[in-house]
Amino acid sequence: MSHPETAPAHTGGGRVVVGVDGSPDSIAALRAGEWAAAAQGGTLVAVTSWGVPMIVPRAPVVIPDLGRAARQLLRTALDEAFEGRCLVPIDTVVRMGRPATVLVEESRDADLLIVGSRGHGGFVGLMMGSVSLACAMHAPCPVLVMHGGDTVPQGSASRVVVGVGGSPETVSVLRAAADAADRMDARLDAVAAWSDAAMYGDAWLEDSIDLEKAAQEVLDDAIATAFPEGRPPRLHSSLRRGSPAQVLVDASATADLVVVGRAGRREFAGVLLGSVAMPVAAHAKSPVLVVPVPRAAEQEHAGADLAEATA
Repeated sequence: MSHPETAPAHTGGGRVVVGVDGSPDSIAALRAGEWAAAAQGGTLVAVTSWGVPMIVPRAPVVIPDLGRAARQLLRTALDEAFEGRCLVPIDTVVRMGRPATVLVEESRDADLLIVGSRGHGGFVGLMMGSVSLACAMHAPCPVLVMHGGDTVPQGSASRVVVGVGGSPETVSVLRAAADAADRMDARLDAVAAWSDAAMYGDAWLEDSIDLEKAAQEVLDDAIATAFPEGRPPRLHSSLRRGSPAQVLVDASATADLVVVGRAGRREFAGVLLGSVAMPVAAHAKSPVLVVPVPRAAEQEHAGADLAEATA
C-alpha cells in the first residue's frame, strides 16, 4: 500500500484538490484552484502522483529517485503558478499510485477536484487526457477540467452555460451552475438540445414541431423545479438543434464556463450522461465543470468502473 507525503493540514473552509504534473494545463488548474479556494475560504491541495514502470530491474534504487522527482516537480509547478504569492493556504500531497486513482481518493472529502484536460506523459506525472476524463467520470465531487490557456474570469461580462437534459438529475446540475455563476458574478445560460432524428417509434414524436415543443417543456420544467422560489434574474434559457454534446461544445466557444451533469437518462429532449459530459470535457473551448449526479445503479458499480478505466 502506498503512503501519501502530505504537508500539515490547514483547518477551516473546504478542500480544493488539484492534480499537478507540471504541464501548462495543470498550471492553469492550480491557478483556478487558488480562485476556487479563495471563494470559499478553503485550502488548496496540490497532488502529484508517481508510479514505477512494469520492468524495473533496480526498483529499490529507482523508487526513491522517482519520489524525489515528483516532489521537485510539484515545487516547480507551484513556483510557476504562484511565484510565492498564493492567496490561500496550500497543502501538498505526493503519492505513489495511478494518477486517476490517487486523485479520486484524495477528492473523497473535497468540495472540488481540478484537473488539466491534457498533460505530460512519463511515469512521474501521467496527467494525460485519459486521466482527466477518468477523474471527471468517477470523482465523488464536482470536477473542473482546465486547458492550458484557460482562466476563471469574473464580472458581469462573464457567461456560464449549463446543459439541461430531461432527467431528474438536471435539477442539481442547474443549481450547481447557478452557484458557479453567482460566485463568478456571471450571466447563466441554460441550454437544451433537441433533434428531429426519431429515437422512438411513437407517432407523436415524429413531428419536429412536437419535438421542439417537448424540449422547451423539459427546459421550462427543469428551471421551475430547480428554482421554486423564482427564476434567478440573470438566467436565460434557449433551445438549440443538434446533439447535446455538439451543442455544448459549440456554446463553449463564447462561454467562460460550461457546466454538465455526469449521468442521466437517455431521453429525446437531450440528455447529459457520461457519453455527453466526456466529449464536452475533452473538446470544449472553455473550462468545464462536471457535476456528479450518480444514480443508485451507477454508485454500485463505480469502484469496478474506476479500476477498469485506470488499468
